[in-house]
Amino acid sequence: MSRLLHLDRTLDEVDGPPWPPPPSPTTSLVTKVHALRRRRLGDLTPADLRTLITQNVGLPYVLPLAVRRLLEEPMLDAYFYPGDLLLAVLGRPESVWVLLPGLRE
Repeated sequence: MSRLLHLDRTLDEVDGPPWPPPPSPTTSLVTKVHALRRRRLGDLTPADLRTLITQNVGLPYVLPLAVRRLLEEPMLDAYFYPGDLLLAVLGRPESVWVLLPGLRE
């Protein structure tokens, strides 16, 4: 989980290039994801992680954070219901897990 070393940085910094401002008009989800890319990784809440994961944004950095939380509390209620973060993590395609050997187990 070496990607946990970047907790003081943002996704725009570690998973560049930085995204431009969201287009206008746009949805609240697009606005939220753009804002989350500018938040320090160490400050992301379980709900933030769930949002980024379900939108497939910054997965090499946010999946290790989510897995770390899930090891402590597998049925964590990130936003909608107990286990929603776990479901978001497990729902990522096989191609994502190939990039993160050992994390899936």
